[in-house]
Amino acid sequence: MGYMNDTRGLLLTTCPSSIDHYVQNLTSSYSNKSNESSVVATSVFMLVLAAVFFNLNLFSRVSNTSAVLNPTARAVLNSALNLFLPVMSYLFSEAKNTPDGGADLPVRARLILTWMLLVELLRKKVEAILVTAGMQQGYSNIITHANAVAWLGYLAFFNLKVAGRVAVFGTLWLLCAAKFVQRVAFTEIGKRSLAYGKNARLLSSYMAEMVKDPRHGGTAVQDQDLSPLQRMKMCKYVVMGEENLMLKPGPHGYELDLDRLNTTYDDGDHIVTVGKIWELVEQEKKPRLKRLQRLSLSFALFKLLRPRFELLPAMTKQETDHCRDLIFQGLCRVSDGDVDPGVALFQVLKDEISFVSEYYHSVHPVVLASPYFFVINYITFPVVVLVLCFMTIALAGNGDMLLAFHSVGDDNYAISSGIFTLTKCLWKNFLRKPAAFFAIIDISITYLLFIAFVYEEVWEYMVFVFSNWFMVSLLCTYTARRRWQESKTYRGTLRRIAWISSKLSHPSRVTLKQFSVLRVSWLSMTLPTTSLPTQAKRSIMERFRSAAYGRDGFPAPLSNGRYVLYSMQRYSRLSWFCDTQSVAEVIITWHIATSLLEMTYPGHRKGGTSPTDHHRAVATKLSKYCSYLVVFHPELLPDDRECTERVYEDMKTGLKEALGSWNYHLGSENARYTKMMATNQDKLRSDCWDNTMTMVQKGIVLGNVLVVEANGDYGAVWKLLADLWVELIVYVAPSSGDEHVKWHEEALVLGGELITLLWALATHTGVTRPPSTSLVVMPVGEDVEEGVRPCV
Repeated sequence: MGYMNDTRGLLLTTCPSSIDHYVQNLTSSYSNKSNESSVVATSVFMLVLAAVFFNLNLFSRVSNTSAVLNPTARAVLNSALNLFLPVMSYLFSEAKNTPDGGADLPVRARLILTWMLLVELLRKKVEAILVTAGMQQGYSNIITHANAVAWLGYLAFFNLKVAGRVAVFGTLWLLCAAKFVQRVAFTEIGKRSLAYGKNARLLSSYMAEMVKDPRHGGTAVQDQDLSPLQRMKMCKYVVMGEENLMLKPGPHGYELDLDRLNTTYDDGDHIVTVGKIWELVEQEKKPRLKRLQRLSLSFALFKLLRPRFELLPAMTKQETDHCRDLIFQGLCRVSDGDVDPGVALFQVLKDEISFVSEYYHSVHPVVLASPYFFVINYITFPVVVLVLCFMTIALAGNGDMLLAFHSVGDDNYAISSGIFTLTKCLWKNFLRKPAAFFAIIDISITYLLFIAFVYEEVWEYMVFVFSNWFMVSLLCTYTARRRWQESKTYRGTLRRIAWISSKLSHPSRVTLKQFSVLRVSWLSMTLPTTSLPTQAKRSIMERFRSAAYGRDGFPAPLSNGRYVLYSMQRYSRLSWFCDTQSVAEVIITWHIATSLLEMTYPGHRKGGTSPTDHHRAVATKLSKYCSYLVVFHPELLPDDRECTERVYEDMKTGLKEALGSWNYHLGSENARYTKMMATNQDKLRSDCWDNTMTMVQKGIVLGNVLVVEANGDYGAVWKLLADLWVELIVYVAPSSGDEHVKWHEEALVLGGELITLLWALATHTGVTRPPSTSLVVMPVGEDVEEGVRPCV
């Protein structure tokens, strides 16, 4: 690469000699044989890192207003950033010792320092804001980041001498320091606050007292014959302001003054409950604000769910009974012509889980959202930082502001020559001159990092303003302050933000991953995604309700499918396919059968409006989702994880035996279906149940039985399967073990699963699975072979 140091003429054509000289200095490191490979490798690494940041900030956010970043991306970026500072510091020292004829840092060293400062500004992208003391990992991260900021300050202020460069790099460093201080303030103030970090324990104390006091919506009130709307208006679940109830810490929680719930101050009620918001919205008679009623309930339920994630005592039976009545007798029965009760319930659950996810994994400060915080963080703080930037520039010019501003352009060639002029010149020589090729790569890296930083700042503002957190805070402020209720400006702002937020978030849409044994797809990212049908939402709601209250005056305990089969007498003989204590085996067996039935009748596709079409959609979607849980999320199922993983391995073994190696790895859906239906027909007779059959063989037998039954009554079979899959998804939802709580918390950062929504509903309403018991073996006649039971 020695030709890059050829000084006999211009390296770049049609460009001023000053640009040519700048490019020579910028690319001189590439011609140094001792570190050529490291310089090239670093530029490639930086290009990839900048592209990742650029993509995460731009393209991945077009239709996603969540404040949570994908954990895989965060893990990769964290690993890269852990190596970034020491590697770039070494390369900076190498570039610093490369003379370029100037009295200050060489061009290459200044470019590397620019990258280091911009990446430090983007570091917050991969760090969650933790405002709960129990989730803090000490002060090691804070100290590490403080050292990084201090080191960058040393590089900027002790290596640069020219005023214009000190001003530019000093301003960049000041932004890094300000962002660091801002993050520390978020976490330290939040974890010490009763409204955030200590809120879970405070709410536990509040609920324990509230449910016992009939004056505040306790048990005595809930036992009265109330209409659903009255029940919601009397709900005393706190949305915001519960810290004002605290008198002092007690030996077993906090001592509270519940009489302050109804105390009115000069500027309004400081304690906003779900009931107050519902009552206010009913008075407003604005249909657009109906969602805000449910959003307030989601926020209150999110606060009640937090103790489970922070290993505090679970809700008592009295508390779950209270919450159960509020949800099933209140929310699900409130008359709302525009929203189906099942849709309304799942909207509340999805918003609740979204609050939980962003509380523990947010990379933006949405958790602290309020009008007051908006003024401090997005108006006052930027003004203070801007003033400090002007002071930095003034200090760089020894107090002469005019000289300092002139020197910013004079001492920084990329600024004085014009960014666009420099870029245009380099692009003209991009393919013809090696120097231009390497220079444009380095400058492009800087562009990408700078654009990503600017976009991140703008996007943080947008996410904050249109987040559910800010929406709830505005709603609570509106409810608490009567003078704001009379303000047309505030009312108009509230309604417009609520409308935009609802369009961006799609709160009623619950997505499901779909895994099928008939398709070759063993990676989660390649699986198709579908929406949970409205009929499924309604059926799941009704099954939870019957599990909580019983059905037709009789208990309706959850089961692994047998309850549904016995309730439909004509199909009770199929209960043999549920005779196992492993719910994963039941899921795989019935999933194979459902998939075979679906393929047998391919003409009945989605989009139909008949009851049978709805039942088919519910059964097939829940079937593929439950099998997805077995394969990709065994930790979320009630079985021990090792047991579910064993079932998965047994399933793969059984599929290989039934399909053969070719069809198992590369076969089409039709080929796999045909092979399954034709496998071992001599042994797999549909008129007997053989206990020695594998799980896959059972699924094939069951599929043949369902196909025969469907020939006689197609609609009844799909009704059976829809009810059975609703039963199974509800059966696997409840869990009280700390290990399962941890797995649900980790699944939240991936966007949340349907099973987590149902787990939250079961936690609130006290719905549980019956204790496991040993299977009862039915006696068979002496004329039947051991291990074989005839179909009755």
